[in-house]
Formats: sequence, C-alpha cells, structure tokens
Amino acid sequence: MRALAPQGVDEVVDFAGKVTDVSLELLRGGRSNARRLASIVDSGVRAAGGRYVFVRPSSADLLALGELADAGKLTVPVARVFPLARAGEALAVNKEGHTRGKLVIEV
Repeated sequence: MRALAPQGVDEVVDFAGKVTDVSLELLRGGRSNARRLASIVDSGVRAAGGRYVFVRPSSADLLALGELADAGKLTVPVARVFPLARAGEALAVNKEGHTRGKLVIEV
C-alpha cells in the first residue's frame, strides 16, 4: 500500500484485526487522523481514536448465503469495478449515495 500511496491514504477500514498501528502509519496525517480508521473486528481501535463498527457474524447466515449462491439463486448486482489504484474514486462514488449495485475494488 505504501508503494501505491507514498503520501498516505485518507481512510482505512480494518477487516483483519490487530493492525491498528500499521493502519495509523498508513493514514495521511498519522495518529492525528485516527478518526479516519474503522474496524469491524477490533474494538481496541477506539483506544487509538478510531471507530469500531459492530457486526454480528453468523456462520448459519453465511452458510445459507453460500447455498443460495451455489444454487444460482443469489445474485449481487455490481455497479462498477475499480482497480486498487483507483480506490479513492470508488469511495467518492460511494459517498454520492446513488449507486445501484456494489462497487468492487479489484486487487
């Protein structure tokens, strides 16, 4: 990520956990912009000034979704696909709030 954005990034969303320090280093402005760090897995992010977004993981729900997808009964509309280098553009499109379908960032 540092190679793609040597000046840092505007926001970080943590989906893995236990990466708060590294994430803060990636933020433009570092710890002073900790409010631009969010995690769905690590509530400890709050201690650094970030936001914890609670999600209720459910293996039963994921299994049901997988079965629907395997049966061809679940479709996810994709509005646009962005390469990782244009993730900022994807965020801007998302903030407009008029997207019908998912925005995908291709890694």
